[in-house]
Amino acid sequence: MKSLFYTLLILGGAFAAYDYFGAPPGKKLIFKSLNTPASTGPKLVLAHPKFDEMPVVKESVPEAPKPAAEMPKAAATAPAATTTVTKPASDPRFQPIEALTGNWMKIPASAFPREVKLLQDAMFKMSVGASKVAAGGKAVAIGADNGVLTLAPTATSPARAQVPLDSTDLKAQLNESYEKWKVVRGEELKKLAAGKAQAMSAPVAASAAGMVDTDGKPLRDSTSAYPLLVNAMKSGQVTEIKPENILRWYDPQPTQVQGKTGWAVKFECNVKTIFGLQPVEAQAVVLGGKVVGWYYTGSGEEVP
Repeated sequence: MKSLFYTLLILGGAFAAYDYFGAPPGKKLIFKSLNTPASTGPKLVLAHPKFDEMPVVKESVPEAPKPAAEMPKAAATAPAATTTVTKPASDPRFQPIEALTGNWMKIPASAFPREVKLLQDAMFKMSVGASKVAAGGKAVAIGADNGVLTLAPTATSPARAQVPLDSTDLKAQLNESYEKWKVVRGEELKKLAAGKAQAMSAPVAASAAGMVDTDGKPLRDSTSAYPLLVNAMKSGQVTEIKPENILRWYDPQPTQVQGKTGWAVKFECNVKTIFGLQPVEAQAVVLGGKVVGWYYTGSGEEVP
C-alpha cells in the first residue's frame, strides 16, 4: 500500500508542477487564479502589400537646363571684301623687271628683235648646213621661251640657234633699259599727279545719278562698259589706263570702303610698260556714286 501511495503522490506533484508552470493561461486546473482573461483588443497584423500597390516615391532629379537660343545662322554668301583706299603716292612705284618677265621665263614678244652679244659660242643651223659664231660676236635675238633664246646671225638670215638666256647679254640690256625708262616714266607721272589729285576731289556730276542704281552699283551701257568709270578715266582720275585700252569689264562686287559699303569693278586692260602695252588686271572702287580709287589687283598698288 505504501508503494501505491508514494506513486500517487509523485504523479500528483508532477501534475501540480505542470499545471503551475507549463499549462498556458486559461487552461490551468489547479492554479485557476493564474488564468488571465483573453485580450479583446485588435490583433496586430503585419501588412505585406503587393509591390505594385506600394506608393512610388520619385527621386528628385534636377531639371536639365533649357538650351540657349540658337545663334542666327551665318549668311550663305561670303562676307564682302574690304578695300583700303590710300592717297596717291608722292613717288611712283615700279615692279621689278623680274615681275614683268615672269622671272625671265616669259619675256614679252615686244622686246624683240634685239641685237645681243654672245657670251658663249652659238651654232646656227640651216637647211644646207651650219655655222658657228664665237663668243664675243653679235647675233639677233628674235624670241624667248622658258629661258631659251632663239637667235639669228643677222636680221634677214634664215639660220637659227637656240641658246640659254644667260649665254647672251640680254638680261643686262633689259635691266639697263628698264632703269632708264623708270626715270623718264617717273617724271611723266609726277607732272600728271597734280591734275589727277584735282580730278579725284572734283564733285560728282549731276548726271552720275543715272550711272548707278539705287544701291550705288555702277551700271553698264549698251557697249557693256561702265559710263561712270569711263568718265572718271577721261576726267584725269587715272593716267595709266585709257578707255580705249580696256579689254574686258567684270561685274561689280560689294566691298567695304572706309567702313561703308561700296563696289569694286575689276577689268582687264593694256598699260604702258618698257615692253609697250601689256595686259594687266585692275579694279576701280566706287563709293556713293563716285570712283574713289584705282588699284592693280595683283600687287594692290594704286594705278598711276
